[in-house]
Amino acid sequence: MTDDDFRALALGLPEVSEGEHAGCATFAVRGRRFATLGWPAPGKVSLVLGPEELELLLETCPAAIERAPGAWGRRGHCRLDLAAADEATVRGAIAMAWRRSAPSRLARSSPA
Repeated sequence: MTDDDFRALALGLPEVSEGEHAGCATFAVRGRRFATLGWPAPGKVSLVLGPEELELLLETCPAAIERAPGAWGRRGHCRLDLAAADEATVRGAIAMAWRRSAPSRLARSSPA
């Protein structure tokens, strides 16, 4: 999956906007960031997940997901390798991150 493919998936989710932080594209739902493209390196995505969601992804696709270092990783933040992940993994991971950051009412009303 390319950066442009990821961008299209992220922007296809309800109420997502693209911004920039430290030279990397960021994606937020109603102002709450859930993904950073190109962090910590090109072809990687930093995602905001919960600990349970991260554990599930680490079990099911360990080649594509790594825990962020330190306290961030213990809270569920991770890094997704776009080259190592299949489309279903990327779609699932981005949907989990979006739902975690979206307001409850929006998350419940969306099929994402």
